[in-house]
Amino acid sequence: MKNIISIIAAFILIIAVISCGGRNKEANQSEQNTQTNQTSQNNNTQSQNIQTNTSQTNNQKEFFDMKYVYKGIRADKTKFDEKLKKLRENNEYAKRNFDFLNIKFANDDERKKYSIEFISNVNYATLNLKFLISWGDWGVYSEVEDYYAVGYLYVDQNLALKKAREELLKLNKKDADVYLALFLSHFACDSLYYFEEEKKYLTEWKKAGGSNIAMMMRKNDNDNTYIQKMNLINYIIEAPDSLRAEKLVADAYKDNFYRYIVKNNGYIDLFNENNYSLISIELEGTARLSSVEIAEEIGNTNIMNKYIKTYINNRLANDDIEDYLEYHQNYYNINAVYCYDGWNNLNLLEFKKNTFLIESTMNGLVNMHYYNPEFIKDNLYASFKEIKNYNFRLGDIDNVESAKINLISTNDLKDYTKDSKFIDSGSFDRKQYSSYIASNMYYPLHEVSFFLCDINNDGKEELMLSGEYTSSAGRGGIAHYTLLLKDNLEINFDSETGRLINNPDFQHLGCTQKIYTENGKNKILLLDTLNNEACDIFVDNNEIKNAEVFDYITYSYQPKLEWKGSILNGVPEGALKTDASFDMSKAENASDKAIVSDRTLRVADKLISDAYFAKKAALDKQGQEELLEQRRAEIKTIQEAKGDIKLIEDEMLKILNMQ
Repeated sequence: MKNIISIIAAFILIIAVISCGGRNKEANQSEQNTQTNQTSQNNNTQSQNIQTNTSQTNNQKEFFDMKYVYKGIRADKTKFDEKLKKLRENNEYAKRNFDFLNIKFANDDERKKYSIEFISNVNYATLNLKFLISWGDWGVYSEVEDYYAVGYLYVDQNLALKKAREELLKLNKKDADVYLALFLSHFACDSLYYFEEEKKYLTEWKKAGGSNIAMMMRKNDNDNTYIQKMNLINYIIEAPDSLRAEKLVADAYKDNFYRYIVKNNGYIDLFNENNYSLISIELEGTARLSSVEIAEEIGNTNIMNKYIKTYINNRLANDDIEDYLEYHQNYYNINAVYCYDGWNNLNLLEFKKNTFLIESTMNGLVNMHYYNPEFIKDNLYASFKEIKNYNFRLGDIDNVESAKINLISTNDLKDYTKDSKFIDSGSFDRKQYSSYIASNMYYPLHEVSFFLCDINNDGKEELMLSGEYTSSAGRGGIAHYTLLLKDNLEINFDSETGRLINNPDFQHLGCTQKIYTENGKNKILLLDTLNNEACDIFVDNNEIKNAEVFDYITYSYQPKLEWKGSILNGVPEGALKTDASFDMSKAENASDKAIVSDRTLRVADKLISDAYFAKKAALDKQGQEELLEQRRAEIKTIQEAKGDIKLIEDEMLKILNMQ
């Protein structure tokens, strides 16, 4: 009889706990084994044993994407409401997104028409709000409420694209346009984050006779842009399931669709923890140094510190942390010197539910990084070996034979000039001449050499100069000049040959020039190293035979995986996630939803849940029953907070003995 009463009592308690909502998993698990835990309220397939391995836990739960969740407000709610209302009304893209979220469809025709139209419009002009200060531009940000409000606008857009996708999936008949729109509903939101789904939709698009990508094309797109976007479409369709991020990047660069898959700002999960933040790549100061700016995450520092110390195996040693910095600030300090080279350009890539930071130079790819607190010291994901293919017919100009020239000393310059204002009483006025060069070109001269060369190949030597100027402005560099002069030492802009050789686009910072010989003829190659452009000039008997402008080098990049950890489905495995312990898709009451909306509360929930199961495993049956009663009381208190983040946090701090 005692046993029957105990079973009945336990059953009543189980029903009571289930009625509290999705986040009472640990209480349910303590009363039911894996085989019998099939209740409609908590139909969770993960193991009933405590999961201390974060990657295992996350692999067993269905992925719940936080980009579709409005963050809990840890700021002045009234002020936030006012700012959000104003932004939704005054920003045309924000209004467009919010209006679509609230639209109702009468039938399938409307559902298809307006969903495709909305997806296409977002692809043409996605929400893109300026972040922080950049060259005097404050954007829309000044107070913490602004960050929350702008974050809400991005979630509006994410949810609206998701709604459009779900509406199209309801259609019984799907044509090529529908499948292309389904692809774009992901692509316009977060590039290739949902790569497998995007590949599936494009494969169906092709099967349905897809060839028209008009909804991907913008007003100013040309035929070359069309080719590049078709390269992207075909690449995705043909990509193997094992495609890795570094191979994608190298191929995208080679096939000219790299710029369509990377971002410089937006609402992005940079740390691969399923927690989105406002991110912006900024170019700072006259040197245009690249940095990653992140909207500060408001939360409880003590809870975050405990979370990091509890779960991170690759934790920084105490000696590596300055006294004035907190643990979590170190782990989210993306601008630390070991994270990337600020002299390089930076881009963000979203691919297969992960985010990568890419470094490149003017030439091309350098490194890829992967960020997560679990891998804070091992963030280099891949590097790229640069392979050069010279488009100049003679290859590397540095290896080509130089033409013969006759140098002229400044003391003898008077013998080769006529009526020059830069020569006074037989002496060359270097300062005045340097000022003259600066007024006609971009920079003055630090060093200058005069010489004679038959650049016209007419048997007569022309007066020329070579010189350079070292600039310390911005990122600095050296301006090289090789100029054709008139007899009075002025720059020859009168003749066609003079205008070609003295072209300021090739006589500038980062430019070099070389007079070379080929088949007994003197020629000059002008090279703009910053823009990888060259101009090859050949004048024969005063007649211009060639003045071709071309890309000097074609670059390709061979990727090398540097990641020492495991790779799953082409991306790093084992990242620490800031998910709650329960199935977040089943959050039903106000407190469950508040926990899902706030990173601090999510990680606190996991800390509490794992601590509960660890303690339970060490107790006898009576101790487990007493612990269960205590846990039910804690859950009840949290539910009674009715979604108040501060009240929930205070209760969690008590449970964690952190008050």
